[in-house]
Amino acid sequence: MTAPFGLDPARQYDVGRDGRPTTDDSAPAAWLSARHRLMLGLFGLGLLLVGGLAGMSVAALLSGARGWAAVFGLATLLASPLLLLGPVQDWWRHRRGRRQAHVARPWHGDGDGYG
Repeated sequence: MTAPFGLDPARQYDVGRDGRPTTDDSAPAAWLSARHRLMLGLFGLGLLLVGGLAGMSVAALLSGARGWAAVFGLATLLASPLLLLGPVQDWWRHRRGRRQAHVARPWHGDGDGYG
C-alpha cells in the first residue's frame, strides 16, 4: 500500500532528547563524487604509507637490523592515525555543520502552518 501523499524532505525534522527540533539537510556522499574520491584518496594514501612502513619494518627485521626494524615499527604506529584522515575530513566538511537547532517546529511555506 502506498501513501496517498508524497513526503517533502524540506519538512522532515528530528526531535532530540531535550525536545528541540533539528533539521539535517546534508546529503549522503554520491558514489565517486569529488568528495568521495577525496575521502578514498586520503584513506588510500594513509594505507599506502602505513603499509610501506610496516613492510620496511618486517624487511629490516628479517635482514637482522633490529634497530631499523624498531624505528620503522615505531614510525608505523605513529603514522596509523593518518588512516582516519579521509573519514574525519568528510565528517568535518559535510556532516558537522549541517544540523540546525530550532526554537520551534520548522514550518516551511507561507506561515499558515500547512506548508
